[in-house]
Amino acid sequence: MEHSSLEMYNQSLEAVRERFDANPALNALRSNSDPRMLELFLLHFCALGAQMTKPVENWIRRASLRCAELGFAQLAKALSQHAQAESGHDLMMIADVHALANHWNSRHSPPVDADELLRQAPGKGARNYCEVHEQNITGNAPYAQIAIEYEIEQLPLRYGTFFLTRCLEVFGPEILPNLSFVSAHIDLDVGHTYFNERELAKLIDSTPESLPALVAAGTDALDSYADFLSDCVALAEHHYSTIRKSSNWSQFLSWQLQPPLDIEAAECSALIPKWLEESRALRGAVLFNHGRRPHFRRPDGGYDDPDPIDFYAWHVLAYHRSVLVGCVRVYPITEDGPPSFTESILGTDEFNRMLASLGKQREDVIEIGRWVVDPAFRNGGSLAPGIGLELAAGAGALALTLADQIESGNGIAIFAAGTRDRQYFTLTRLGLKMFAGLSPVRSSEYDDFIQVLHCDSATPLQPRLRRIIESLSIAMRIEETVQSVQNRTLYTSSAGD
Repeated sequence: MEHSSLEMYNQSLEAVRERFDANPALNALRSNSDPRMLELFLLHFCALGAQMTKPVENWIRRASLRCAELGFAQLAKALSQHAQAESGHDLMMIADVHALANHWNSRHSPPVDADELLRQAPGKGARNYCEVHEQNITGNAPYAQIAIEYEIEQLPLRYGTFFLTRCLEVFGPEILPNLSFVSAHIDLDVGHTYFNERELAKLIDSTPESLPALVAAGTDALDSYADFLSDCVALAEHHYSTIRKSSNWSQFLSWQLQPPLDIEAAECSALIPKWLEESRALRGAVLFNHGRRPHFRRPDGGYDDPDPIDFYAWHVLAYHRSVLVGCVRVYPITEDGPPSFTESILGTDEFNRMLASLGKQREDVIEIGRWVVDPAFRNGGSLAPGIGLELAAGAGALALTLADQIESGNGIAIFAAGTRDRQYFTLTRLGLKMFAGLSPVRSSEYDDFIQVLHCDSATPLQPRLRRIIESLSIAMRIEETVQSVQNRTLYTSSAGD
């Protein structure tokens, strides 16, 4: 049961903690799904946080000395011991700033300078946070340092798991090594909070008249820290606005959704649209892969990937300015269309058995394929986290919309992915499932082993992917476009009857 003296303190801080929880900065972190904004917040949080963390050990030691001068010997000894545990924590945040800057610079332009971020002047919140400590240490109630420590060291316990989970959803596990300070303090501050509770209760029991000063210090510490978080969000928003206006914003993409072509017109090569020529050239260049698949390079040295499925499929296209940098194809299998890539690889009998294992038929299938990103936009040899993930989300949004149009209500999206470049592994991390009992199939044409994956509207996809699917579906007006194309097709068919 909670000690009655500590209960009095906690009751006095209840409204203050509720005010902190409703802080606009925390709400912004909860609701904003733009990974660039969150990444910029992390950079400024760690950079300014390092400045606020560096003096902590000194603050606690000075508070200990002042407590000893005023006769609070037991608390002075406890604070002195606690000060040792805070040594060097600012170095963790400095390391995180450099790691986060590298993470940003590998994906975005213009780059950020970690040292410049660490040199930036503290905002109002950080200044007030430091002032709260100084006023208590030099004033008549240096013992109130224990209340400050109690409130601040509870924050990782109350918000640390949410914070890390949010980052994992947005960036994936790759972000964790860049958040060493927050990760460590979720564990460290369990013990620190127990220590603070014990010493705070002892102090109130022995000196009841200390309660108002303790409540005031705890209140000021939380309010100033809330202001610090608001400063970090404001800096991130300003930073984001500045680079969005810059011509060097290299990862800002525009999107196009292309419906299936008129088959009769497409049979005339002179009428093949420019976007499809560009898509085939990009696919050919990526699939050629420095000679690994030589048949994707033309005799004249150019690249090409002609495929009759293109005429029957939808295409999601990503452009950087006017240059095509990524594409993916979505093929609702039709009775009069060519076999899907998966059916060609597996053979018709095995393809049908695979579908039957999930209670599906050929007309229920929407195949996603030819998922490629311009090599110049890749990172570390794998699909670029931004473009590759957004292409997958765009294809997923389109496939789910097309699946909803299937009369049986039994629609399923399938994806035949290569294993050598771990494309299939990326998709499984996003939530797609492998067909039970179906082993990877060797393809000499693609010099790879092909693994078939699937998902439908009930598949629990990665939360981050789900959010991007929803946002891209709105941004690309996928539902309206699909409905418009279907209405036009129905009108054409009825007019010809």
